[in-house]
Amino acid sequence: MKHIKIYKILVIMLLALCITSSCKDYLNDQSPSTFTESTIFSNIDFAQKAVFAGYGAINNISAYAWYSMYFFADSDIEFGQYTTSSDGGYTIMRYETTETTNYLQNTWTALYNAIEKVNICIDNLPGSPVWENEETADEARRLYGEVVALRAMIYHTLVSVWGDVPFIIKSTQGDSEFSLPKTDRDEIYEYLITELKEVEDYVPWMSETTERISKGFIKGLRARMALSYAGYSLRNKTFETRRGRNWQDYYPIARQECLEVMESGKHQLNPSFENIFRTICTYTHDLTYKESMFELAFGKYDVGYMGTFWSGTTHIASDPIYGRGGSNIASSPAYYYSFDTKDTRRDITMVLFHYNSSAYPGQQVLMDNNGYTYWEPAKFRKEWIRPLMGGESTAGTGVNRPWMRYSDVILMFAEAENEVNGPTQAAKDALAMVRKRAFPQHVWSEKVDAYVNSVAASKESFFNAIVNERAWEFGGEQYRKFDLVRWNLLGAKINEMKEEWWKIVNNDPKYQSIVPDYLYWKRSTENPEYIEILNPDSRLSNTTITGYTKASWLPLMSTASKDRLQNTIFPYIARGYNPAKNNHLVHIHATVISDSNGVLSNDQIPQ
Repeated sequence: MKHIKIYKILVIMLLALCITSSCKDYLNDQSPSTFTESTIFSNIDFAQKAVFAGYGAINNISAYAWYSMYFFADSDIEFGQYTTSSDGGYTIMRYETTETTNYLQNTWTALYNAIEKVNICIDNLPGSPVWENEETADEARRLYGEVVALRAMIYHTLVSVWGDVPFIIKSTQGDSEFSLPKTDRDEIYEYLITELKEVEDYVPWMSETTERISKGFIKGLRARMALSYAGYSLRNKTFETRRGRNWQDYYPIARQECLEVMESGKHQLNPSFENIFRTICTYTHDLTYKESMFELAFGKYDVGYMGTFWSGTTHIASDPIYGRGGSNIASSPAYYYSFDTKDTRRDITMVLFHYNSSAYPGQQVLMDNNGYTYWEPAKFRKEWIRPLMGGESTAGTGVNRPWMRYSDVILMFAEAENEVNGPTQAAKDALAMVRKRAFPQHVWSEKVDAYVNSVAASKESFFNAIVNERAWEFGGEQYRKFDLVRWNLLGAKINEMKEEWWKIVNNDPKYQSIVPDYLYWKRSTENPEYIEILNPDSRLSNTTITGYTKASWLPLMSTASKDRLQNTIFPYIARGYNPAKNNHLVHIHATVISDSNGVLSNDQIPQ
């Protein structure tokens, strides 16, 4: 492929990454001016810089810092904000790509360029002077394990987004073949899952940072990829939706890897769900609980748009305190009201206010009751970021993106255990562990113990509980689309979300006990920035309450708003997705196809 450059002198990459890298601290060291590969891997400091260049490569805008969010939607809980724009990002989210859609080439090229960087390290670390030297051998093997995991992570994304892809596992040489054909995804997964097992003992458990790959993350990544392999996906050429060819062998792999992480005691759930995201929003690493097992390290005012364009509350651009905030990713009342009213995750994941009022700059304002504006994930909200960003409204926040949390490992274990052995006590205990953090202790008997026992009545009902729990736990973190794909539930869940949304705004009896017809709210007397909502999930008599303003809520939506919701908003979400075709994969860009000399084609797109 012509877009992958030949790098016989590694300095070109190292300088570019070390000077422009968005990664923090340990990624910011400057490299010398010229190196050969033999020089690089003769010195442990230079070898570290080469590996850190691989980290830096995945954190640019075209890879994981921004554009990737478009490829991780639409789903039932995360989808593109309504717009009439033909911008490529929204086209990708709506499943409407063509061979010329913007961002397709950028992201493909960025991910393969990152693979080239890590391949150089993978090729050169084993047998190198730093590998053979007793003083540097452990660090050299750690570095090797890190780049093997980075490569697996990148290919997991490529396969999830494009299906079968060229599988390049050697760095480019002068005689390399550039026009490589696609490799079947089963072969890719099988190779990488085996390779991850070989290196997981090279890498230590997390200690000093969330921004370097650790043993726990490698085990979790291996489990995640095993579940993807065991699950469903649309297949190239045949367009059938099926599991991996040896799928039964991979649930035990996922189960075992997750179990080993849990039994290690090296990671714990943060007792406070809110604190997970507040910590990340203050550019701080949680090295106490270590729930965040790996974070993509971005750079403040550089890249990383968590809270500006991604999973944050909307702030008016002229907000003098926080600056512009918001999310290109939306959600819905159906998701908000799917939470149990006592689930503490709900009001961290979504909110009923915004900061988008010129009349109240820097202050919360209650949502309108039109049912679709400002419904967005809020885990990485601008008002949580410290130090405050002020009026720098369009700057990248640099807030890290958590790529895996310990709760993911726990729920993957519960899912895999159920697949292998049914809803055993071990599976029930894992689900209960996550729910105990979500609910106050005084309701555990009902919301944890009784609930878990109820859903464990059968393998199917326990699986459905895992589907729901992962939605409540990870909303706004963009796990959901590819979860639904591997469960073969993408179309069904999107349709279900629209049906429940419609019930809410039409005052269906199912929701009358938890969806108010009027919200009663007031501005806080302690801090006028905040509003206090008396009844977000209960109905009060239609009366006046001293000190509170009464506002019509979703069941009292106007006819015009309902018409727009039904005829404009609903059709827009996942507009190009056809459940019969399960067309969840995107096109390869025409330029990439042309550069491959006809070797590549869009044989993953059903007609």
